[in-house]
Amino acid sequence: MPGTEINGNITAMSAVSQQLSAPEMPPSLARLGTMPSLAGLFEGIAMSVLDKAATASMTAFMGKVTEDIATFSGKTRTAAITYSAADVASALELAGKATKIIKQGVDFVKQSAATQSAATPSGEGKSSTTESAGEVPPASV
Repeated sequence: MPGTEINGNITAMSAVSQQLSAPEMPPSLARLGTMPSLAGLFEGIAMSVLDKAATASMTAFMGKVTEDIATFSGKTRTAAITYSAADVASALELAGKATKIIKQGVDFVKQSAATQSAATPSGEGKSSTTESAGEVPPASV
């Protein structure tokens, strides 16, 4: 899309920006702050450490998704506002140009009317004879 053109469904953009929300952090991610269980067999201790690593990775991922959704929502809302402002500006510009064209048309009609009335002699268009439809013209000798 070129920089001089704005295309977008403003209503849809506004609706999307209002409906976007980040998912809630699952309660299972809260166990990240607890110490790994060091009691039990070696495999259990290793699983506890792996669980903490996976929980940390999942927490980072969910944080990134939450941030991306909030950013996208904000950018979409900003774009909808920008598009609305551009629509209003374009409508005002179009109205201004239409007004200018209408004014030029009115001026042209006035000028044409003035030119025609100045070019038409005062007696032109009127009949110089007073004959009525039923009269016979006098005979000429």
